[in-house]
Amino acid sequence: MARLTPLEIQRAAFPRRLQGFDPDAVREFLSRLAEQVEEDARQRGELRAQIAKITREVDEYRQRADALNEALVAAQCSAEQTITKAEADAQRIVAEAQALADRLVEESAHRAENLETVTAQLRTRRRTSRADLKRLAEVLGGVVTDDEAAEQRESEVPSIAVLRPRERRGKGDR
Repeated sequence: MARLTPLEIQRAAFPRRLQGFDPDAVREFLSRLAEQVEEDARQRGELRAQIAKITREVDEYRQRADALNEALVAAQCSAEQTITKAEADAQRIVAEAQALADRLVEESAHRAENLETVTAQLRTRRRTSRADLKRLAEVLGGVVTDDEAAEQRESEVPSIAVLRPRERRGKGDR
């Protein structure tokens, strides 16, 4: 059955019968009914427009939500990649630092060993030099003692001999 329009309700005509309804009351009722149907049709039109508008907004929000979800997924992937790269870089840096620290400790130990060796050599040289200085001091002491003794002996003996010329004798004086 086709739906009636408000205009069809207002213009509806009914056959007359004896002892039927009051035609004015029927027309008044149909008029009120037509107004209500018209108001309902107008409201349905407004509601359909609102539904269409809300449907468009929902579609926009869904598109935005989809775009945001895609952006979030991309951001999450990017963050995971960044974290993975940062962790790898951190591990590399720590490994390099550990290797450098190990190398520096090894070099320091080697230098310490060299310093110990040099220090031991210098102590040995110092002892040797001290012994050499003692011997030199003894030798110099002996030289000084010998020089003093020689000076003492020299003071007892005249040091300058006077050379006198010899007398010359004749050939026959010999």
